[in-house]
Amino acid sequence: MEDKSQNEVLTTKDPTKIIKSDESTDVESLKLKVYKKRWLMLIIYMIYNGTNSSQWIEYSIITNVVTRYYGVSSMMVDWTSMLFLAIYAVFIFPASYVTNKCGLRWTIIIGAGLNCLGSWIKILSVQPDRFYVVFIGHSIVALAQTLVLPLPGRLAAQWFPSTQLSTATSLGIFGNQVGIALGFLLGPVIVKNHNNLDDIGKDLSRLCWIVAIVGTIVLVLVLTLFQNEPDLPPSETRALQKMNRTEKKEEFVEPIKRLCRNKNYIMLCNSYGLNIGVLNAVSTLLNQIFLAHFENGEEDAGRIGLALTLTGMAGSISFGFILDKTHKFKQTAVMVYFLTLCGQILFAVFTCMGIKWMVYVSATFLGYFMSGYLALGYDLCTEYTYPESENIPAGLLYITSNIYGIILIISLESLMNTYGDIPVHIGLCLALLLGFILTAITKDEQRRQDARKKVQYEEIARIEKNDDVPESNKFIYNISFHVLRDNSCTDKVSLSI
Repeated sequence: MEDKSQNEVLTTKDPTKIIKSDESTDVESLKLKVYKKRWLMLIIYMIYNGTNSSQWIEYSIITNVVTRYYGVSSMMVDWTSMLFLAIYAVFIFPASYVTNKCGLRWTIIIGAGLNCLGSWIKILSVQPDRFYVVFIGHSIVALAQTLVLPLPGRLAAQWFPSTQLSTATSLGIFGNQVGIALGFLLGPVIVKNHNNLDDIGKDLSRLCWIVAIVGTIVLVLVLTLFQNEPDLPPSETRALQKMNRTEKKEEFVEPIKRLCRNKNYIMLCNSYGLNIGVLNAVSTLLNQIFLAHFENGEEDAGRIGLALTLTGMAGSISFGFILDKTHKFKQTAVMVYFLTLCGQILFAVFTCMGIKWMVYVSATFLGYFMSGYLALGYDLCTEYTYPESENIPAGLLYITSNIYGIILIISLESLMNTYGDIPVHIGLCLALLLGFILTAITKDEQRRQDARKKVQYEEIARIEKNDDVPESNKFIYNISFHVLRDNSCTDKVSLSI
């Protein structure tokens, strides 16, 4: 049954022009405008997202080198990856509060500043006895992640029309995947497993300087070019969403309570969490899994991680296009999840058999669907939770994936140290099997698409275009809606758009 406690916009055919019930009918129509500079905002966000995510895996992908240089255990190196997961789970609620209060521009400025600061601190960590400095700098970068990961859906909703929402969201996540791919690539290429520790230190210093300089350039770009939400909404769903929030100002905890009562969203959190948790575990443990069968394979492990991520970028974009064209969210999710499970099984079999070229092929297949599910899950989240603000549901979604990731990494690392890598592969496959079952039994619900379809509108004689408002269309929407709370109708609002 539908969750009636969730605030929804229910539209009905109504011949009356939409206005507030206590106002006169002589009101100015609201114009929708699609701004060309939306692409600049998206590109800046993608670069910022990439510089942050590139640091997530930079130490784990060269675990054997880092353990030699700093004299620490492999579990300590794995914690540089898990820091991103743990800090996100702890600080996402304060970060979401900051996003709601400060808006998109200041959220990204604060995040880019923290990202830049953490990168410069890590330059000071290049001494064998300063692994604690690595943790300090990495923690600050991980904190910045809480202000970047939940934003693709919000940026898409605020800047892009309804026909481009899934594509824009996918491209936003594409930036994250580009960064992860660079992390897989640059670490093994720049930091070699030298016999002399001083040479390893020089390579680590070079890596840290590159990351810090790029982070500084990104901060300057954000400060000078990135803008907040445009004056006019780009889509009818965004206009309805903004109006709904204007009618009732809510405390921060109210949307969270409603989300906890949303059964489809809870199911999605667990299925998505298992999928991305497995991705996090594979990425973190890839160096150790690969070296268990291929000696001196640090660079190969990095290239396999690169292939896994690059094909995931293609998956994210292609699934975004598919959703924008078909709107078949449930069917696409089930298909992608099943093929992810198949890819994980193939990757496990060929790794254990020691067939290197087939490991590359299976990793490519796995990455296309597993990493591609990042954007697909995000779109499902938006559909299940509309008209809630995008960053809060996305934040909770990432919390569950990070918790699953930490549990899987710690447990599978222990299994690997005790029994080898075969139990690790079995555990990863079982986790994906459970996630596939949850995805298959989740109800197909599309709140955002339903709200858009139910809006009955008539175009005014001709589409108004003028020099002041290019690319904008003026419509009259014949809708009336009720805001439902606690199974009772407390507000009946009519509105002109």
